Amino acid sequence: MEKAPRDRAVRESPTDPGPALTLPPGLRFLELRGPERDRAIPILKESFTGYYRWHAQRTLREIATVRALEQSEVLVGVTLLARLTPVVGYVYYLFVGEAHRRRGFGARLLDDALAQFAAGGVRVAYAAVEEENLPSLALFQSRGFREVERREKGWAEGGLGAWGLRSQMTIVSGELLYGRRLGGPVVGLESPANHLEERPTIRTPRATPRHGIGD
Repeated sequence: MEKAPRDRAVRESPTDPGPALTLPPGLRFLELRGPERDRAIPILKESFTGYYRWHAQRTLREIATVRALEQSEVLVGVTLLARLTPVVGYVYYLFVGEAHRRRGFGARLLDDALAQFAAGGVRVAYAAVEEENLPSLALFQSRGFREVERREKGWAEGGLGAWGLRSQMTIVSGELLYGRRLGGPVVGLESPANHLEERPTIRTPRATPRHGIGD
């Protein structure tokens, strides 16, 4: 896996991804809306199987934001992004087509997700990663994510504790919750429990890796 490609033209600080990324010729990010989201189905099916594939397709239809990376008009990877509260973002899925893996596209997609979150006022970002999925763990760690401890200081008090949020994340056995801050402590918020209805919760069992990046 390419943890941090030398040729990537992005902001280097893991704590300040910035609102935009500079890409080489032929690459571009776009947001998929409505029927455009069908373009993501072929690489989604390459990345997931069984019931997990069904759930990823359902999430693709229902989630607020679908970001895609395109190379010469060919879709190479996708992220499904959610807001759990106005200032908390969640990388629900990140997947790259089989023919485009091991080229650093997964890293570019995660950089874009963090840039989108930061530009929209998100202060804390989370993702669930399988503890045995070493490529995904390395990718998120390379972008400043770390494992969230059950009893640590809450996200609204300057830590990463996901108090009041875990029920929206559909974390299952074998997955680790990773998080990172995109800015300073969140000040003046109500209790996290008051934000539980900000996004609809989608709950299903998981059978295969959440992030199909292979790079």
